[in-house]
Amino acid sequence: MRRRAGRTGAREGLRPAGRLKLRDARAADRRAIFEFTRRTWGQYGDFIPRVWRRWLGDREGRFIVAELDGVPVGTAKISHFGGGEFWLEGLRVDPEHRGKGIARAINLEVLASLARMQPRAVRYCTGYRNWASRHIGSVFGFRIGARFRHFWAKSRKGSLRGEFATRRDAGEIYEFMSRSRFMRLSSGLVGEGWVFRELTMARLEGYIRRKSVMVVRRAGALAGVAIYPFDVNDKDLTMGFADGDPSAIKALARNCPRLGAMRGTEYCSMSVPTRYFAGLVEEAGFKRKSSMGQLVFEFVDPRSLARSPSNRK
Repeated sequence: MRRRAGRTGAREGLRPAGRLKLRDARAADRRAIFEFTRRTWGQYGDFIPRVWRRWLGDREGRFIVAELDGVPVGTAKISHFGGGEFWLEGLRVDPEHRGKGIARAINLEVLASLARMQPRAVRYCTGYRNWASRHIGSVFGFRIGARFRHFWAKSRKGSLRGEFATRRDAGEIYEFMSRSRFMRLSSGLVGEGWVFRELTMARLEGYIRRKSVMVVRRAGALAGVAIYPFDVNDKDLTMGFADGDPSAIKALARNCPRLGAMRGTEYCSMSVPTRYFAGLVEEAGFKRKSSMGQLVFEFVDPRSLARSPSNRK
């Protein structure tokens, strides 16, 4: 992607007490950004330090920084998953500079960047109780596309049930997933922690190559399928899809923390779209924090990005 020079000056509705500039991130921003994001989620910090180099090196998307009087005070990341599918994440504003219109300015810059990228789909994920993020989504033309309950389990050793899928299974698995209740309720998305991607045959084949798909068969037929992607942001194993009969779902869910132990991750997490799946994964030993839920927002009409974002109210 051709990089764009940073913009300066005030925007409509923005009244920062100083000179605000929206530009591409630089390696020199590291210290300032790590400092104001170090307590994004309290003691858990932020995943941005873990993805810093990857985001800086991404030429398919854009890593945006808001600079106030020469100092980085905000960020946002646009990632391209291929085929016109875009993902937004990493919207941060220094707590010392909130309430100054910086988040709005960043989001206008994100939309202006997306308009040049001509997306087919644009999504982001936030927590049920992140009212600020939910409000921003509604103001800028997003709607809720899918809802998930988020579960986790500590990795532990144990034997696996079922078998790893092979390339020759791909067509059968894709058909199974395409007609599954899970895919219908998740709007066709597979979770990777707090990132969700569309199910495609190419993506499924990639999961299979990485030994991230397991199946349970009965009398030769598929009774259950699960996908265990690696969460590149939080460095944990995830279970992004599981469907089939109840006993197969529970067996595949129990595999997740065991695979996590085999692969050296501390935790395994899973996002499920309904209470039905939630009950099954709880029976399999997963736990849920009472407030932990995920909302995937999607842009209502990506084609409208061709219109000037500054016209949005």
